[in-house]
Parts: sequence; structure tokens; C-alpha cells
Amino acid sequence: MSSSAGSETVRSYRRLLRSRNYRRVFAAGLGSVAGSALTSVCLVWVVFVDTGSALDVGLLATSWIAAAILFSVFGGVLVDRYDRRKLMIGSDLARAAAMAWVVVDLQVRGFDLTGILAAYFVVGAFSTVFNPAEQAIIPALVGAEDVAEANGLVRSSRSALQFVGASVAGVLIVTLGAPVGIAVNVATFAVSAALLSGVTIAPHAAVLPGSTSGGVRGYFSSLAEGFRWLRSARGFLELTFSATFFNFCSALVGTFLVVFSTLLLHGSALVYAFLLGAEVAGTAVGSLLVGRVHAVRWAGRAWTIPYGVGAGGVVLVLALFPSPAVSIAALFAIGLLSGFAGTAWLTAAQLLVPTDMQGRYFGIDGLGSIAILPAAQIGGAFLIAASGVQRAYLLTGLVWVAAGIAFLFPRALRDLGVRPGAPPVTLRNDGDVAGTSGWREGTRDA
Repeated sequence: MSSSAGSETVRSYRRLLRSRNYRRVFAAGLGSVAGSALTSVCLVWVVFVDTGSALDVGLLATSWIAAAILFSVFGGVLVDRYDRRKLMIGSDLARAAAMAWVVVDLQVRGFDLTGILAAYFVVGAFSTVFNPAEQAIIPALVGAEDVAEANGLVRSSRSALQFVGASVAGVLIVTLGAPVGIAVNVATFAVSAALLSGVTIAPHAAVLPGSTSGGVRGYFSSLAEGFRWLRSARGFLELTFSATFFNFCSALVGTFLVVFSTLLLHGSALVYAFLLGAEVAGTAVGSLLVGRVHAVRWAGRAWTIPYGVGAGGVVLVLALFPSPAVSIAALFAIGLLSGFAGTAWLTAAQLLVPTDMQGRYFGIDGLGSIAILPAAQIGGAFLIAASGVQRAYLLTGLVWVAAGIAFLFPRALRDLGVRPGAPPVTLRNDGDVAGTSGWREGTRDA
């Protein structure tokens, strides 16, 4: 990379961090992610210690995923029909209340699995509102030339904080107890809401007076419109389909990494932690590379080649050459490739999907990404029981590479990207240039 490219990146970061609105959204998201990572570890610990049941631990994860599956598309519609900043604040407050109830209940009544599952379900439900709202609001805060760097900075920092949050959770569990860790998450959600309340941004056109009329019928009409738009936007539709295959393979590998590190590498918890840390580090690095190499210009290929063919090939190496050193390098590579691909996709979507359609798009795409996870977790368990973890990983790698190669051929996905000067530029909500008005299938080389 040239020194001029590095200097340009530094200047982009400085511009971003000088923006009061972006700093607040950036800090709010970091706090929520760190607190959520901490809580997930603490809740798993509480459930397993009190019940000793792996099934109950599985139910905890399922309660969050079930909420995400049920409410993802509905949350996307809300994001397009109402003020996104207010939705994010409300979601933070609702999640804080749910976790506060768990803390109080643990202290007053003691362990109650049903209550914990219900609270985690609430957190999952409101996360399906917060996440697409945050993704849709970023282009309104920064200039179009800085969107990739803004996403890279967010995703890279959060990857690091997820690892830190999980580590801090272990310390808190041992020293002060798991309820204290959950209480910290209550505080991070509250701080996030306070930071967002100070963000000044004009509502997008869809929330102007009269734009949210129609009641329930209008709501479902908006939802149907979102599905129709995605069906017509072939590049993004094909990307969503590819994500279903890629995420299935990724979830299977990630879910059973503890089995791989224990049975195949004969490692301790330390080896497992190193593998997780390597993947997080790779994701952080990959997320930062998108803006530097202008990958959004060829976003379709920046998604399919790294996250499809590349990540699948790395899993084959992971399965064929099982050793701690190779595995750590492989997990770093998987993180780097997935972080790069995910940031390229997100930036392209923010710049090409119409502003008043982004909530629905992110919601529908999220449904396609999340809905496959239980199948990967359950199917992976049966596959490992039948053939062993090494063969399961080998088969997963082969399927992943095959899916990646298959999705190299659809033209709309292959050509999806933001070509300089091609998409019409809109005004940022504070009056400066930012984003685009949306492009149905991405711009193409004619």
C-alpha cells in the first residue's frame, strides 16, 4: 500500500472522529457491543451452573435467535417508517430494562430459567430494530467518500471489544459474580441511549407528516414493498441467497470450534481462546482494508471471492492440517476474509439501496442470514456425531468453496458495486453531500 493511500486513510479517520454525531453513534455502538458480549458469557455461565444442562444453554441461544427470526423484517419496516434515532434510543432502553429485570430477579428470587429466556428474547427482538437503524443512519452522518472507512472503523473496533468483553466477563464472574457483569450491560445500554439522545439528524423523508399513515394495512404494505424491491434488485437478492449458504458453513465451523480445538488439536481452553482471538483480530484487520483498496467499487466480487471461495478454502486447510499453529493462522484468515467481505457489502448497501428502503432491506437480509443458523447448529451436531469433527469440517469446506464458485457466475452479483461518479448523490441530513439515492442493481461496466 502506498504512503499516499495510508495518509488518505488517516485523514478519513480524522474527519470521522471530528464529527460530533458520528462520535456519539460510534461510542454508543461500542458500549452496547462490549456490554452484550459480557452479558452473553455471564448468562451462559449462570444457566449452566444452575442447571448443568447443555440443552438449557442451547435454549438460551435459541431464545435470542428466535426473536431475531420473528422480528427482523418487522423491525426493518419500523426503521423505514419512523425516526431511526428515536428507535435506537427506545431499543437501548428496552434492552436495558430487560437485563435490569434479570439482575433484580437473580438477587430477589434467585435463578429462574423462564425469566432469563424471556428477557433474552426481548433483547433479541429489540436488537432487530437497533441494528438496521444503526446501519441505515451511518450514511446520513458522514460523507459518501468516508462511508467505507466509517464502517471499517466501527466493525474493527467492535470485533476487538467483543473479545475484550468476553475476557472481562470471565474476570467479573470469578471476582464479583455474574449478576455484576449483567448489570454492567444495563449501564452500557443506558449510556448508549444517552449518547444517541444528543445526536442531531433530520428524519428521513419516510417519517415526514402523513408518510406513516395506513395503520396495520400500511405497515404490511410497506413490508410487501420491501420484498418487491429486493426481488427486483437482482444483485442484492443474489447476495442474500449467497449469504444463506456462506453463513451456514461459517456458523457450523464457529459453533463447533470448541470441539475441534479439544478433540482434534488436543488443546486446552487456552488454545480455544487463542483461536477465537485470532478470528476476532482477523475481522478487525479485514474490516479496515475495504476503504483502503476501494473495494466498494467491486463489492459483489469483494463479497463472493473472500467470503465464499477464500474462506471455504481456508477451512479445508484447517481440516487437512490440524495443528495449533496452522489453526490460529487459519482462523485469523477466516476473520480477515469475512470482515473484508462484510464491510464491502455493508458499504455498498448503504450507498446503493434507497434511503427509505434500507431498514427493510437490512431486515430482510438479516432474516436470510439468521434463519439458517439453527440448521447449521443442529445439523452440525449430527454430522460431527456421525463422522467426526475433522470430516465434518472437511465436508463443510468443500460445500463452502463450491457455493463460492457457484455465486461467481450470476452477473448481477458479480457486477454489483459503486462506480465513481455513476450513482446520483443525495444530501446528507445535515446538509452536506453523502450517500446516493439508491441504485436498483448497483452500477455496471457497460
